[in-house]
Amino acid sequence: MEPDKKQLKVVILGGSLAGLMCGIALKHAGHEVTIIEKGENVRQSHMAGVCLGLDAERFLERHDRLSNVFSHRCLRIQALKSDETVQVFINARRDITNWDAYYFRLRANFDGYKSSFYPIPPQPSATDGPSSYNARREVVDLTRTGDRGNTKLVLSVLDHDTRDVSKVEADLVVGADGPDSFIRAKYIPESKRRYVGYIAWRGTVPESEVSEATRDVFKRSVTIHLMDRHHCLVYTIPGVDGSLEKGERYLNFLWYTNETPEALDEILIDGIDGHRHHNIVPSGHVRKDIWEARLQTARSIPLPGPFLEIITKIERPFIQVITEVISPRASFEDGRVLLMGDGLSLYRPHTAFSGTQAAFHALKVEEYVEGKISAQEYEEKALRYARLHWSQSIWYGDFYQYSKWTALKSALYYWFHCGIDRVNSWWTGEERLLRGWSKVVEQYDDE
Repeated sequence: MEPDKKQLKVVILGGSLAGLMCGIALKHAGHEVTIIEKGENVRQSHMAGVCLGLDAERFLERHDRLSNVFSHRCLRIQALKSDETVQVFINARRDITNWDAYYFRLRANFDGYKSSFYPIPPQPSATDGPSSYNARREVVDLTRTGDRGNTKLVLSVLDHDTRDVSKVEADLVVGADGPDSFIRAKYIPESKRRYVGYIAWRGTVPESEVSEATRDVFKRSVTIHLMDRHHCLVYTIPGVDGSLEKGERYLNFLWYTNETPEALDEILIDGIDGHRHHNIVPSGHVRKDIWEARLQTARSIPLPGPFLEIITKIERPFIQVITEVISPRASFEDGRVLLMGDGLSLYRPHTAFSGTQAAFHALKVEEYVEGKISAQEYEEKALRYARLHWSQSIWYGDFYQYSKWTALKSALYYWFHCGIDRVNSWWTGEERLLRGWSKVVEQYDDE
């Protein structure tokens, strides 16, 4: 950090991917960064897949101090038909990892956390600012004190172990605290996540536990099976401790089905203690009768053989309720409080863009703190990026789960925002904020 540059005291709410990316960027810029995470120090994993889009790649090139590859590359999305023939759905290069490998990589970069994924964290730089990750803490209030020329943000932080509440001062507060964000609820209480009408039945199976024929179908990674208003998806992710060796990787399974709110009251009942979950039934907690009914439906359709083999070999399924939210604002308190990640905009998962959005926001927060853009510019870019990809995820979801007319309306809404982005980028001379993926047709080595 330059000698004449003020070191800011930054507090980030939320210690998942978005909070860690923002924390790493600001730590590397020389600022003092504290992450407050209300969950455990080591987060529970569901082995969910994470796609590394353009902005994630840019973030990693700039801030990742580990060199080993931790993602699996696929070159296209393919469709598996009911007769088990395969055809290319779209040529799209994507690098896919799992949540664990990404999270522990970011932890290693942020606070030197040692894990089985990364037992030797990177050494800090002499120009890094101090960093700390405070788990089992929750911000319960945020106030602003002092006169306009010398203000401080004061956070009231609840310790879940001692139940004590302490005061923490900050120059900048970043809300990276997910779709039920405290920051968004404080400043925009009317902006709440909503259920979109369908859920995902999920689980993973090691490659070594399925037949060679099934492994061969899914070696191209992303494979979909389209049905009437529901669909299945399988793709490859790293295995134990991030292994990318063939046979050691996992096949990640998802099946999206439309469910009424009344049906959720039954589906989301915990199989161990009987309470109703809200958004996720964790691995090991799905009721056996609920899962067996889903398997029976899979057999009666029937799903194509490779999909059926995967779902019947899932030992610890979990259920994800698909919700969405988008905030109309991203900056508060004269730019002293920022909102980012899923707290700003929660996408439907079909575009696999949540982690990439977090990377984009983290890089823009870094630019703002370094004085390269204003708070207004941060908000404009963060919101435009969010609106584009949020509307894209709605279009994809409606295409897969609902009628053609519903999908068409969503497509028109998305294309409208694409037009705004194109005009805005032409007017300012900056690159478009709409991110896609490489559509260059690349060949696999064995083709």
